[in-house]
Amino acid sequence: MFKWNRVLVALIGAPLLIFVYTNQSFYGIPLLIFTNLVVGIGTYEFYKMIKNMNKNVEAELGIFISLLIVNMKYFSYNRAFRVANILATKYDVSDLIMLTIITILVLRVFKNQIEGTVDSVANTLAGIVYVGVLFSPIIDIYMYGLEHNPYILLAIQILVWASDTFAGIVGVSIGRKFFKNGFTKISPKKSVEGALGSLVLTGLLASFICYYFLGEKIIYGFIVGAVISVVAQVGDLVESLFKRESGVKDSGTILMGHGGILDRFDSMILVIPFVYLFVFKLMIR
Repeated sequence: MFKWNRVLVALIGAPLLIFVYTNQSFYGIPLLIFTNLVVGIGTYEFYKMIKNMNKNVEAELGIFISLLIVNMKYFSYNRAFRVANILATKYDVSDLIMLTIITILVLRVFKNQIEGTVDSVANTLAGIVYVGVLFSPIIDIYMYGLEHNPYILLAIQILVWASDTFAGIVGVSIGRKFFKNGFTKISPKKSVEGALGSLVLTGLLASFICYYFLGEKIIYGFIVGAVISVVAQVGDLVESLFKRESGVKDSGTILMGHGGILDRFDSMILVIPFVYLFVFKLMIR
């Protein structure tokens, strides 16, 4: 059955993402707003899955710390807001993690709560790290793009979209014909053939993008694109792990037929830190 709500979300969402990723004015505020929305709603959805398993979590505190991580990252670059910039450069993620642990333990002592203390600390930190910490390097990549190439973030998103599309096309065409089991337990619809096809085709697309738009070597583009495809597919499977364990079909309903924020950005949550750590930190001089 044709779903107009999915088409509507895509028609509105795609141009908005292109604007957010490539905009070079307004001090990067559009990207900051977008990142806050993804991290805030995504962390909320993660904690909702935790609660669905009847486990303890300090959801409000976790969402606050996740958003604080993103905003500190942004203001560490932006000197136009002097006070915020000074604070952001004095404290880092490890400081906020310590603050989170101390706050949870103090709250539980004053509430005289015993059972579920370890769960509360671990689950709260899991949401902060999985969504807030892993997605926050999008700010670093955007700031790098402002100085070197404004299309870097868009190129990453296109490769993630392409990876998912290629995996689906190849999977439907020849899936389970060579490798029978696939990823049955985690995601029954995904096949090894689809994953391998996505790796090769995304690598080829990345070669084209790197050579014609980013001025990089073809082999460099293929390697980065192929690995991005692997990481993107793993990111999708990671979120599927959480959903299967918590017994939900989608992480949320905010995007109507597209599910929740985590359903749409699960791949980017792993791809962003991968690009930041292994491309920007190691390969780009």
